[in-house]
Parts: sequence; C-alpha cells; structure tokens
Amino acid sequence: MKTLSFLLILTIAVVASGCGMFKGKEAAEQSVADFHKLYNDGKLTEIYAAGHSKLKGATTEKEFLEFVGAVHRKLGKVTQTTNAGFNVRTFNLTTTVVMTQKTTFENGKGTETFTFQMDGDKAVLVGYNINSKDLILK
Repeated sequence: MKTLSFLLILTIAVVASGCGMFKGKEAAEQSVADFHKLYNDGKLTEIYAAGHSKLKGATTEKEFLEFVGAVHRKLGKVTQTTNAGFNVRTFNLTTTVVMTQKTTFENGKGTETFTFQMDGDKAVLVGYNINSKDLILK
C-alpha cells in the first residue's frame, strides 16, 4: 500500500512539473516574440523597463541600451528566428526558462540566448546574450 501511494504521488508530481514546463516554454516563446517586436521598433528602453529586477541588478539601463543598441546598429532588425532549444527548471518554487534562438537579422546572423523567470503565467526577462560573428566583424 505504501508503494502504491508513493507511486501515485510521484506520478502526480511528474505530471504537474510537465505541465509547468510546457506553460513556461509557451510563455517564454511569447516573451521572445515581444522582445523582437520591441527591438525591431527601436523600443529598447521598454525592453529594459519590463525586465526582471535581477536583470536590473546585473546591468544598468545605460549599459543594456548600449549593448542592445550596438546589436541593432550593426545587425539591423530581426527578419527570422527559430527555436534552437530550451530548458525549464524549477528550484525553490522559482521557474527559470532558457530559450536559445537561431536568429537572422537584416545584416547577419546570431544565436540569441534569453533567460526568463516565471512570474505567474508571464516569462520576465532576466538575461540576454547573443553570439554572432557578424556582430563582431561588422
């Protein structure tokens, strides 16, 4: 009987965490789309303003705007992006989603990595990184 109870609890835990994983992935995908729309519209200040307090603790608004502004200036607008992988983790009741995107810009390509923390049903930006040879060489 104890084994059956344990298996039932384990099954419920796995199913519940799986549902959270897909919810987190969907929310992060929407947040990536929102980021790219604001980026393409040149609303970089709004991206920073909507970011998590952890983002704001890691970089100043000026530094963030200089970095993302340089990406925009050198690579141009996003023309296409595809999901290249994701990771959803929950630790101490905090869910973190990392999305990797293969992105084509007007003037080059890059691999973007977005880190989000879930706040209810919303994925809030904690970190942004881009790996692009075109960004460096142009």
